[in-house]
Amino acid sequence: MSITPGGRKVAAALITTAALTSTAAIATPATAAAPVAGPVATSTGDCPDVHVVFARGTGEPRGLGIVGRPFVSDLGDALPTMTVTSYAVNYSANASQTSAGPGAGDMTSHVTSMAARCPGTQFVLGGYSQGATVTSIAVGARSTSIRSRVLPANLEPRVAAVVVFGNPLGLTRRTIASEAPAYAAKSRDYCNRSDTVCGGRGDARGGHLAYVSNGSVADGAAFAASLVGVAPGDPASCVTARAVDHVEADRAFRSVLRAYARGSRDPLGRLTSSDLVSLQRTGQDSWSVVPAC
Repeated sequence: MSITPGGRKVAAALITTAALTSTAAIATPATAAAPVAGPVATSTGDCPDVHVVFARGTGEPRGLGIVGRPFVSDLGDALPTMTVTSYAVNYSANASQTSAGPGAGDMTSHVTSMAARCPGTQFVLGGYSQGATVTSIAVGARSTSIRSRVLPANLEPRVAAVVVFGNPLGLTRRTIASEAPAYAAKSRDYCNRSDTVCGGRGDARGGHLAYVSNGSVADGAAFAASLVGVAPGDPASCVTARAVDHVEADRAFRSVLRAYARGSRDPLGRLTSSDLVSLQRTGQDSWSVVPAC
C-alpha cells in the first residue's frame, strides 16, 4: 500500500506468510493483522531509497507489530524526500522464544536478496522484544545458544542503522553495540527502566509496552534517519539529530549540561532535549547550526 502525505511516498510492503500458532510468554496486546502486499522490489527501477526490516514481538499477529508500524511511519516522516519501504520478518514469534533463530535467518535472507537486487538501497534493521533478539542474532550479537545465519560482513556498510526495543540481551547487561562492534556506531538499544524483559526493574508488562507512548520509537526513528545517506568513510555534510547524538558523533561538544557545535560553538540546546537540530559541515572539524538539512 502507498501513503502519499505532502507528496511523499511511503510504501509499506508487509511480506509475511507464517501464521502465529502459540500464545505470548511476554504479554503484548492483540492487534489486527497487517495487510499483505506483493514483493517490494524486483528490479533497480522500483528499488526504494530506504528499506526497513523489522521483527515483531512474541505473540503478536503477523506484520510489523505494535512497535514496528509507528517506527516505519516515523522514519518515513523524517525522510520526506526519500522512498521508504518495509518488510515484516517472517517468523512465528512463538512463546518459547526458539523462533528467534529462524527469524534471524529470514531477516538475513531478505536483506541479502534485496541488497543484490537493489544496489543503491540502504537498510534499517529493527525489532521489538523477541524481535530484538532476532535482530541481535542477525547482526552477529548472539543470544544464549540460539544460532542462525548472520549478515555477511560485506553488507554491513549497506545497513544505515539498527534500532531495537526491549531487547532480552539486556538481561545480561549487553547490547548490540557491545556484542557486534561493526554495528556499534549505528545501533541503539532502548530499554525502559521498568521493563524487566530487557533488564530493567519494575512492571514488566507496563514497561515493556510503553515504547511508543514514551517517545522511544519516535526517538529511534530520528536516530535512524540521521544516519541514512551517510556512506562509510564519507561524513555527511548536513545531519539532523538530537543534541546528545551530535555530541556522541563528535559534531558537537558538551559544556556542563548543554551542547555546542564544534568550530562555530553554535548552541544546540540542553543535552537532555529530544528536539532535533540540523548541523551543516563548514570545515574539516567545524559545524554550524542551520534551519534544516
